Amino acid sequence: MEEHPELLPLLTVAAGPMRGASFRLRAAPLVIGRAPTADVVVSDPHLSRRHAEVWLAPEGASVRDLGSTNGTWLNDRRISGVEQLADGDVIRLGRTELRVFDPGVARTDPVGFSFGTPRRDHRPTLPLPVPATPPALR
Repeated sequence: MEEHPELLPLLTVAAGPMRGASFRLRAAPLVIGRAPTADVVVSDPHLSRRHAEVWLAPEGASVRDLGSTNGTWLNDRRISGVEQLADGDVIRLGRTELRVFDPGVARTDPVGFSFGTPRRDHRPTLPLPVPATPPALR
């Protein structure tokens, strides 16, 4: 996948001080925290200096809490060991939320909207209304 980095899983900050920022996962662990030496520095006072780490393994993306004070939460569940990540998962670190987007298996877009199967009984677009000609131009 190194030759196609756009296919690597992406973490997007959905809430918190860095909202809108995103970064790609890689095989080497990315440390997330407040410390200037962290790979992903987040200026959230509720984060530990070295809060959590994420990485891409052959079996998929993973996250691990690094003994943080406030914990790392995956889909509203506090984690204690290594957890596998799936497309659409939400990681919460302090007041920061990271949304997982995995383009290889995506059922969501980078901000979390679900893609369902298209409905055959629903028109995807509607014609634009044509404004009536004003009486003065007739």
